[in-house]
Amino acid sequence: MQLTRIKNRNEGDLSTICRKLCVFILYLYVDQWKITVPEGERVRLTFTSFDLVPEVCGDFIQVYDGHEAGSSLISKLCGGRMPKPVETSGNTMVLRFKTDNSLTSKGFRATFTKSSLLPVSTTTTKPSTTTTQTPPPSTTSGGDGPVIIKGRKGEIHSPGYPNAYPAHQKISWKISVPKGFLVKLQFTDMAITGEIGQCKEDKLVITDNYSTLGTHCGYLLPPLVVSASDTISVSFTSDSRLTDRGFSAKWEAVYPEDIAEIQGCGLFSRAPTGVIKSQNWPMNYKANAECMWNIDAPLNKRITLHFTHFDLEAKDFISSKCYDNIVVFDMNRMTNALIQTHGPFCGTKLPATILTKGTRLVIRFHSDLFIESKGFRAYWTIDPSLPAPTEPPVPANPWDDIAIEWSRCGIPATPPSVTSRIVNGEPATPHSWPWQVSMQVWPASRPEPTFFHTCGGTLIHKNWVMTAAHCFINYADELQRWNMCLGKHNLTFTEPSQRCFNVTGIYRHEGFKYPTVPTVEFDIALVRLDGDVTPSNEISFACLPSVEEVLPATKKCFATGWGDETGDSMNAKVAEALNQVALPVVPYDTCKRMDYWWFQVKTSMICCGYTLPDELQSVCQGDSGGPLVCQDYAGAPWEVHGITSFGPIGCIMNKKPSVFTRSSAYIPWIQNVIRRDLYNQHTSGCGGPKDLIGTDGTVSSMGFPGNYDNKARCEWTIQVPEGQLVHLHFSNFSLEESQLCLNDKVSIRDGVGSLGTHCSHVPPTDLVSDGNKLHISFSSNDKVVDTGFTATWRGVSPTAAPCGGSFNTAQGEITSPNWPNDYQAQSVCTWRITIPAAKSIHIGFTHFELQAANILGNCVDYVEVFNGETMASLGRFCGFAPPSTLAIPGGSVVIRFLSNGADHQKGFRGYWTNDAGVIPTLPPTPPNPWDNITITWPVECGNPAVKPKSAAMRVVNGVEATPHSWPWQVSMQASPMSLIPYMHGCGGSLIHEDWILTAAHCFMFPLTNPSYWRMCLGKHHMNSSMDVPSAEECFKVDGIIRHEGFVYEQDRTDISNDIALVHLATAVNMTKEISPVCLPKPGAVMPAGTPCYVTGWGDEKGNMFPKVSDKLNQAALPIVDFQTCSKPAYWWDSLRPSMICAGYESPDELKSACQGDSGGPFACSGSGTTPWEVHGIVSFGPQGCIKDKKPSVFTRVSAFNDWIDTNIKKFIHESGKTY
Repeated sequence: MQLTRIKNRNEGDLSTICRKLCVFILYLYVDQWKITVPEGERVRLTFTSFDLVPEVCGDFIQVYDGHEAGSSLISKLCGGRMPKPVETSGNTMVLRFKTDNSLTSKGFRATFTKSSLLPVSTTTTKPSTTTTQTPPPSTTSGGDGPVIIKGRKGEIHSPGYPNAYPAHQKISWKISVPKGFLVKLQFTDMAITGEIGQCKEDKLVITDNYSTLGTHCGYLLPPLVVSASDTISVSFTSDSRLTDRGFSAKWEAVYPEDIAEIQGCGLFSRAPTGVIKSQNWPMNYKANAECMWNIDAPLNKRITLHFTHFDLEAKDFISSKCYDNIVVFDMNRMTNALIQTHGPFCGTKLPATILTKGTRLVIRFHSDLFIESKGFRAYWTIDPSLPAPTEPPVPANPWDDIAIEWSRCGIPATPPSVTSRIVNGEPATPHSWPWQVSMQVWPASRPEPTFFHTCGGTLIHKNWVMTAAHCFINYADELQRWNMCLGKHNLTFTEPSQRCFNVTGIYRHEGFKYPTVPTVEFDIALVRLDGDVTPSNEISFACLPSVEEVLPATKKCFATGWGDETGDSMNAKVAEALNQVALPVVPYDTCKRMDYWWFQVKTSMICCGYTLPDELQSVCQGDSGGPLVCQDYAGAPWEVHGITSFGPIGCIMNKKPSVFTRSSAYIPWIQNVIRRDLYNQHTSGCGGPKDLIGTDGTVSSMGFPGNYDNKARCEWTIQVPEGQLVHLHFSNFSLEESQLCLNDKVSIRDGVGSLGTHCSHVPPTDLVSDGNKLHISFSSNDKVVDTGFTATWRGVSPTAAPCGGSFNTAQGEITSPNWPNDYQAQSVCTWRITIPAAKSIHIGFTHFELQAANILGNCVDYVEVFNGETMASLGRFCGFAPPSTLAIPGGSVVIRFLSNGADHQKGFRGYWTNDAGVIPTLPPTPPNPWDNITITWPVECGNPAVKPKSAAMRVVNGVEATPHSWPWQVSMQASPMSLIPYMHGCGGSLIHEDWILTAAHCFMFPLTNPSYWRMCLGKHHMNSSMDVPSAEECFKVDGIIRHEGFVYEQDRTDISNDIALVHLATAVNMTKEISPVCLPKPGAVMPAGTPCYVTGWGDEKGNMFPKVSDKLNQAALPIVDFQTCSKPAYWWDSLRPSMICAGYESPDELKSACQGDSGGPFACSGSGTTPWEVHGIVSFGPQGCIKDKKPSVFTRVSAFNDWIDTNIKKFIHESGKTY
């Protein structure tokens, strides 16, 4: 969020803003203030409290000397130490607060003044204001009078709040602020028994010295109000019946000069002349609003107020009240005494010109919740002889002079039959209304695209359909859900004449607020078709009427559509064939009568229909948005004067004619939308052309190096000469911070597809397109802005592509950049494979390790495969499971690899071939001097002399193992200092008389030295004295080999390759209590559900501070398949195919491996007779060891057979030992 406060006073306080900041500090990134003092003065900023997060200045304040681009940075402040006062060299200061969104603190508070005033003390004192002053329930405004409150800010609330207020209350508050200030009153909660607009005994009444500012009850917050003087009063009453929690409100002293900023409307002015307008003028004013204008004149002058436009809700017919109204107060500026009140005014009659007797004019405007109108415009002057003030002209749009190419219109090839009057209409002659559109929607309830007729529309231009805005209450932003079908007559089958278009834009009128506001005024929309319409006998255009043309009463026009023929609103049924109905125009003065449509009908609407009961005809639900067309005379072109908008429930009702949006009232809006679209087709949106053709150039966000705009939408298409590629280089890049690039972002694509989406402050790396065209789009939200970006582009030779390329061989391989090491950030590679004679091309992958899909399920690093002939995507792949082999028909394939800016993996190795039986192989790796060494593996392994308890026991946290039934179990014990006894730290598995297999993370700093360790075998009890005499044997260590790909110490998000080998200083003698476990076959994967056993002395309770068990435990854990365990709810992107998950699903069955078991074995046996194999090494699990959907994770040993073999051979070679 960008908060900007423009200050033009001599002094002020940033505390209010700072409090807002502190509320949102968890998720706001930037707040800004611009402070201005009078010319010739300087700005002095004094901090009165200061507490920002001290961590490496991640949260900080920047103070700039001015607000222009390039203004110098005066100071950058962070931490908790109170800064010294800061002063500018000119009369403007910009203050900018940034947070990195990681930690929070109290924030800051500062006061600014002009430099000529005395400095502000930095010590904070309790303000001399009354904060919350709520009387006891027994207090009344009777004998004791109102509660008097004086000060600068505070709170009031009903007795007992937030509990229910008592009955029989009559209490009031009189709030006074220092002279020269006004009172701002803002409600924070409202729950008073009663119905809005019909308050009875329970109510809240607000007044100032001159008028009642509102009577409130119900549950909707009253609008913010500002008094016209330094006093405001609030009274609250309740009866003996129902009560609720009451109300709470905050009040504050404010400067008169700030009323426009505080209210969002109104004005304070001492100018001799000026204009006042209702909020949103000339659009409808807001509901539930209070606005005040305060005009002061010199002492010897009087003020003349003249209204030029006036259109408010009409006076209530029954009560004669003006619910939306203007009241004008003529006052004495010196004494604030009221001289005369004018009004209240409402309706459409212009109030008479007002000449004040005093020198202050206060104008109040109030609107309720129900009916909004256009509002009013007026001007004031202190010299009536001068010309009326004029407003600056509306700035011209760059598209205003673009000519719209209109086509021949309004003449059907098949003339309609227009002679009959039949209740509910009649079937239309096929294609006699050739501009009729069937707007069809694909509802979200259907998983596959299935389109249903939902509204009508009118074809007015080769690219545009006109319809009703209410047709897009749903799916307005989902263009893919819409089809515009032309040339239709019967909806039940596909007709030869029909043409259906996709949609590229839906533009609803900005004033259409339904259902937020209970009116359907401005019910008009334009739909941009994805293509040009070619006219035919069945498809042509309707003409638009003249600007503001109003049809005469009784003029007969025709409405068409596939609307409900039954008039049963509960069981509406769309007609099969197009219908038509003749409807005469009902005069506006008739239709706005109370017994017709009263306040619901506006001058921008048309009423049509018969008024006698035996003549009723109408249009129904399915016709919404459809045309009402008329001819000036027989044979004249048909003009679309109306858009079907609303009617009575059931479609037909006496004195409730159909109501249409009058299209002639919106001709300028229609033209503006079309012209703006034509302009946007050829301009970037950031300044300059959209299409950039040549050999080099630049693109940048609007205003660079200044801040870009909120809600920006910019696009560029770059084209270099044939045979060249587009090289793009970003020299500057700074966008709003964003996770997943959901906020401000730059997206780049070429003819193949996406080349990446970029955000935050990380510049995209240089990239090269595939082909001679490149498309760039930039968008921003309505929150934080930054300086944006600038980039240069140029045409380059195809050899400039950093990876990928074009190939035409029958077989070949593809690898990620830097393979077999991790690929780089922001890589883009494209392979084009063309084998002209091939019937099909096969794509396969032998290795595949990419970043997993994000939390939204989208791949961010991925390989995408396309059919090279149709460019249809055949799949986008990410994660750690190699995709299945793809067979692409034809002789052309395109493969694209894209990576983002974080979490890089090893990548992939794949191949292509035109013969599924021929798979390319990698070139042989260079031989090593140890390759010919032979390892003598144990003849006997995995057969314990004492059989373990291997029944499928499911006991929470496991059970004690039968002593020495897992004879390969190792207690790895460390003593980093000579005076410290050895302590159990990890488990391990004996796989060879000289080698222990364990986890790499057991040997992280400082336990990396082999001399710190000993390996103890033959143990059951952790206390050796309790074991079988001479069963235990401990060995010193002379070598530790960690996997070179274990990077957890550098990257705490990556615990892959968690495997290590330990070489014993002396060989193990095998006994009944000590024997090795077998290694699995390379690549072996145990099926899901297979029960295997984890063993060790780990913490039995899952404590925060683990405690080693006294005895060896075992737990049976079924294997969880990789597809399940890699889901976001499980271990997501922490999991790799080189790992195994094991554990139970339901909470009452949870078992796991705990901290003390790190590195220990996870052993499996296919049956009771096959040897035990160590399939896993205990690697990691949830904190506390046991958690739902967080099974234990083991390093899969079968993924590392080659690594084990190679490293043992290498150790033998380098040590010179023989085995």
